Amino acid sequence: MKKLLVDLYEGFRLLSRPSHWSLAGRDCRTLRPSNRPDQEHIKAALAWLCRAQDAVPGGVSAGYFCKRGWMPAYPETTGYIIPTLLQAGYVDRALALGEWEIEVQLPSGAVRGGIGRNDYPIVFNTGQVILGWMALYRATAKEQFLAAATCAADWLVEVQDPDGKWSRHTYLDAPRAYHARVAWPLLEVYAATDQARYQRAAIDFLHWIQAQRLPTGGFAHMALEPGQPPITHTIAYTLRGLLECGLLLDPDWRQTLGDIVAQNAFRLIQAQAAQLRAPPSRLPAALDDNWSTCATHSCLPGNAQLAIVLLKIHAQSNSDDLARAALALIEQVKACQVFASGNPDLLGGLPASLPIWGSYVPFALPNWGAKFL
Repeated sequence: MKKLLVDLYEGFRLLSRPSHWSLAGRDCRTLRPSNRPDQEHIKAALAWLCRAQDAVPGGVSAGYFCKRGWMPAYPETTGYIIPTLLQAGYVDRALALGEWEIEVQLPSGAVRGGIGRNDYPIVFNTGQVILGWMALYRATAKEQFLAAATCAADWLVEVQDPDGKWSRHTYLDAPRAYHARVAWPLLEVYAATDQARYQRAAIDFLHWIQAQRLPTGGFAHMALEPGQPPITHTIAYTLRGLLECGLLLDPDWRQTLGDIVAQNAFRLIQAQAAQLRAPPSRLPAALDDNWSTCATHSCLPGNAQLAIVLLKIHAQSNSDDLARAALALIEQVKACQVFASGNPDLLGGLPASLPIWGSYVPFALPNWGAKFL
């Protein structure tokens, strides 16, 4: 009952502003494919990310929430937005974000958890900001970014469990399969420093996660909430992290991790063939251990992330099935990007859920949606 009342209240707040009506109304209708070229979607997403950066002092706003407008800067996602801006040619913006991340880095070397400038460290957030710093170091050769990344990596090694997982300074104090996206940046630091402790820490995690594999595919501890089915957002985090780790290790690891990710990807698209057959598809946000539907809404950032994973595997295996599934996911995400609104803060953004009142970050356009699009 409490959740129902909250949903009704948020729905009222959404509809209290005419500029939000189109978001709710659109999701009440059958989803239609976008007829816009891909470059138009990319340009709009980048413009929205720049708007999110300009909306707050320092980093990138966590996103636009219909109930309160622009949220404070989010250190975690600001970190992994940096490589996207660099790739798009926004070097000055990326540099400003990297310098802000150094400014707010905790004395321990860790990155702050949550939205805003909180005083507690989080393992996952630290890994994501390392990705940004390392991208800047490769692009500029500025030692300040490598120094910040190395300090953060030292903290990650220090707080790692003996068996390779991270269970301290984690979301809800639980181990996470998607910490594969923490092992990945550790390997990037190793590649730049040749310090074996970073590679050793990443490999220790990979041994741990291999033991978490489930008979039907997927991994234990892959969900955002312990005991709940994983969502496409965390599934994709896990698979992308493993794929990138393989690319930074020796051929044996590359083959092993590539095979694991490919097996999971094929099981996912086979189990969800009906949803992926006719774009724009509506892949459910949550999938159980058998890859069966556990939700009535879609997680749009997760769909964009999964498309990236499927296309990366397709590039290695040349599987038409993977390519078709990836394009179906991309078509859904494109169809949900905001192009018509009287509120310029919405234009180019991507809602977290379809429909927008779905349970994944409801009534919000988070910055990581536009980033992964």
